[in-house]
Amino acid sequence: MTMQYELSNLVEAIKIIYFLGFLLVFSIQDYKRREISDNLVYVFTGGSIVFCSLTIYMYKPPPLYLAFSFMVPALFIAMYLAGLMGEGDVYVIFSLTLLYPVPPHSSLLPRSLLPPPLSITVYSTLSIVLVSLLYGAYILIRYRGLLKEVPLKYRFIYPFIAKPMRLNEYLGTEFYYPLTLIELKDNSVKTTYRLHYDVEEEDPGAYREMFKRLIESGVVPDTIYIWVSYGIPYIIPLFLGTIIFLLVGDTPILRLLELIL
Repeated sequence: MTMQYELSNLVEAIKIIYFLGFLLVFSIQDYKRREISDNLVYVFTGGSIVFCSLTIYMYKPPPLYLAFSFMVPALFIAMYLAGLMGEGDVYVIFSLTLLYPVPPHSSLLPRSLLPPPLSITVYSTLSIVLVSLLYGAYILIRYRGLLKEVPLKYRFIYPFIAKPMRLNEYLGTEFYYPLTLIELKDNSVKTTYRLHYDVEEEDPGAYREMFKRLIESGVVPDTIYIWVSYGIPYIIPLFLGTIIFLLVGDTPILRLLELIL
């Protein structure tokens, strides 16, 4: 029994070093370039498959529990197909599920009952919500005048997902997606607003070229504001959610469920 615990602790320690190293690199890449290295993702996934096989061999988890765990990456695949999530994010979520299809069996980490992918996703999502609320409050206060130009149905959503930016500033960015679209139609300028964009299908560079042509043709000045979104670099909150899970397990989630139910 002592040897088994020592082996479990060793495996969990190696897994922690393994995925924290990869997630740190992915987070930096996602923040700077809004994309992560395909080759590194494939290496991460391949190593995760090895760890998953080892985990199943050592602990022999119930098939139903494994199916419950893999519902999380299934949800992210659906979000990817809907254009709401990048392909790299899905691979990383899937790899984390392979790493932790069941709670860690280690005296080094807090004990958990829920599937780790579920707990990690909850913590990651809560961190996004918290940051969005703080950011949204700032935008509401600072740019309340510009918000009056936004259609009412979007007016209280934009502050939490976007920010206003002058066109001349926007042309110097790389990864911002415009939520304000301007076009010349029937000799008149038409401005439309949107909430959704497809990070896989849409090219931010094409929008910059479009606005550049409008400025050069004198249709709009380069000093007007448009609303733009950087999107949510999900790898960063995922990294944070994983660290929270390693520190506290699923205890806060279970306590919250007790209070609700």
